[in-house]
Parts: sequence; structure tokens; C-alpha cells
Amino acid sequence: MKTFIITGASKGLGADIAKRCLHSGDHCILIARTVNPEFAGLASQFGTKLTFIRTDLQETEKLSPLVKEILTEADEKSDLYFINNAGVIDPIKPIGNLGHERLEFSMKVNFMAPIVLTDEFIKQTKDSDRKKVVVNISSGAAKNPYHGWAAYCSTKAGLEMFTRVAGLEQDKAPFPVSLISFSPGVMDTEMQGTIRLADKNDFADRDKFHEYKEKGMLRSPELVAEKLLQLLEMEELENGKFYDIKDLL
Repeated sequence: MKTFIITGASKGLGADIAKRCLHSGDHCILIARTVNPEFAGLASQFGTKLTFIRTDLQETEKLSPLVKEILTEADEKSDLYFINNAGVIDPIKPIGNLGHERLEFSMKVNFMAPIVLTDEFIKQTKDSDRKKVVVNISSGAAKNPYHGWAAYCSTKAGLEMFTRVAGLEQDKAPFPVSLISFSPGVMDTEMQGTIRLADKNDFADRDKFHEYKEKGMLRSPELVAEKLLQLLEMEELENGKFYDIKDLL
């Protein structure tokens, strides 16, 4: 049996990962601020166990007990797949105009939340001899700078290095967790809509993202979810590795 723990599960990629897991009969523990009403129907249709935990990930002081609650809900013998999917693109502003509040929000959701959750997950499962996988949803922005994306690029780059260090450490653990980064590329999601609405003075590459949409170059989150779950079926994931969807197509 598998248990999938998915943050940001109410929409976008997180929602499509959840849908595929529910179809497969896997236990889904979904973490989000809002409920997607479609999930209850799917769980009933396919006889899948569904757990929803309403959480605002920017409230980082609540994340340690959240992991304890998650593990209490999970079957003691099931394989665990923790997918840190939640993320925000804002603020899209050049440096000098980021603003403390918006920058702090980005840092908490994109960087602090997945790090705290991963730290607690490793701590609370260190004596558990079963398959344990953490997937940190990354981006090409973790490796490449974009004008106006200082917050997003920085948080994704920080999460990328965290994943690499954690993977290095876990290779020496008695009951290791496998940790990977996964870059889904450009997807047709609400985040892309936010990018296209950005002021061109704030985001120099805005027209390029309009072109992605107009020319049908955006991948569907359904396809990305499918490829990610296929990747997780591999017997041996390289700990700390950055997996790019382009290599899986």
C-alpha cells in the first residue's frame, strides 16, 4: 500500500497528482488551504482512503505538529511519498521593489515550509524501515535567473541545494529517505496565468510566456503528474538528484 502526502493539492499539479493517486486506490493525505470538492467523489468511486488537512503553509510554526498528524493518519506499513508541491510565483518584481511582506510570504511557502516539513518527516520516520520518498517540486528557475523573479528563483535554488544536502546525508542513514527535486517545466496552470498578467516592466520575459500559451507549448498538469508518478515507480532513485521532465518525455 502507498500513502501519498501532497501539499498544495487543491489545484494545478498537486490536484492532478492527487486525482491519479485516487484512481489507483492509494491513500491520499492532501494538504491545502481549500478543499477541492471533486476529490471526495473520486475517493468514493474508487474506494480510496482520503484524508484532507486544511493548513496554511506560511504558518510555519504549525508544521512540526502537522507532520505528526500526517504520520498518525498514514498506515504504519505503507510506503510514504511526501510531495512538497505548494508554491507561489509572487512577488514578480525587480529587486528594490520586492517589499518585505511579499518577500517573506514567498520565502515561507516556497522555502521554509518544504524544509521544515522534510526535516520533521526525516526526524519522525528515522526508525521506520519502509520506502520513504520526498519529492520537492522544483523549476528551471532554480538554476537560471529571470528578470523579476528574484524571490522565486532564490527560493527554488535554496530548496534545490537543501534537497542535495539531504540526499547526501540520507545515503548514510540506517533507514534512509530518498529525496529528489522534480522540475515540471512550463505547465498550463493558474501560476502561468499570474505570470502572463505581470507588468512587462516587472518581468522582462512576459511576452515569451504569452507565446507559450498562444502556441500551445504549455504542458498539461495531467501529463506532468503522470510522468512524475512513473518516475516514482523506479526501483532506485538517485538521492538528491534534480529530475527534469524533459528527460522523461
